[in-house]
Amino acid sequence: MSIAFRRLSTLAATFALAGCVTNGMDAELTRCTFPDSSRTPAPAFICGETVDGFHLTRLTSVPPSDTTSTQDRIETGRLEIQQAMALEWLEDWFGHLNGDDTDTAREVILTWLDEELRVVRTRTSPTGTLWLLTGLPDPEDTVQARVRARLVAAGVDPAVR
Repeated sequence: MSIAFRRLSTLAATFALAGCVTNGMDAELTRCTFPDSSRTPAPAFICGETVDGFHLTRLTSVPPSDTTSTQDRIETGRLEIQQAMALEWLEDWFGHLNGDDTDTAREVILTWLDEELRVVRTRTSPTGTLWLLTGLPDPEDTVQARVRARLVAAGVDPAVR
């Protein structure tokens, strides 16, 4: 074999391998895409990857707006998540409550979430949708115990059903 042919073969093999590596990297980057822009790579938190230091997380989206500031959109998303979590916890953890106790428990939970729930990550997609990840640093059993303690302090008996 001539030296030129070997060099050409080596060069062709190098480019072929480089193409494979590049395609693998592209696949890795596009594994997670924005739900509202399926061809645009998104950060891993959009696709449910855990975030260190936050055991309970929730993702929501806020539609684009020309008239609302980003900070107001973040607050809107956070409040939507708080409402959803409060309703879920009332049903799952304290479904046996009734009447005034349910109203009081909802207010206690919302107040607790307002104090404890953190905005962990935000990202705007190419369509202008704001994606917002909120989280709580404690595991679910600790959160439930803390909320129960608040309910007792508010005069609600949150006994396990």
